[in-house]
Amino acid sequence: MVDMSDANLDRLGLEVLSPDECWQLLADAPVGRVAFVDAGEPVVFPVTHTVHGHSVVFRTGSGTKLEAAKMSQAIAFEADAWDASDRRGWSVLVRGVGETVYEDGELAELESSAAGPWLDSATQGVWVRIRADEISGRRLSP
Repeated sequence: MVDMSDANLDRLGLEVLSPDECWQLLADAPVGRVAFVDAGEPVVFPVTHTVHGHSVVFRTGSGTKLEAAKMSQAIAFEADAWDASDRRGWSVLVRGVGETVYEDGELAELESSAAGPWLDSATQGVWVRIRADEISGRRLSP
């Protein structure tokens, strides 16, 4: 049974992370997953990303991720880490709306500071921002 007197634990005994901790973990994670609905079906894609303010930003070529952003569609983003030998890990979930980044100053900043995409073809792609409406995270510690 979980001792709920500790306000930092959820009902399952996982540590509830503060928004600041969540943003820091996302900033340190090299890869995350973007999830949205495409043609009525859920899809999830791995992406390299960066944290910019209270947004997750990644570059993509043409295709479903870009179309979801252009349509200002609801998008979720998740990153995590897990150490099986120590049974320790964390997970952070961002929910928000996708949008394409167009402002020249922000584009220049992203170009100089963000991790490059996995695919060479995406290096000339479009920047997509997920503006966070909600962020939450949990950590499992032994």
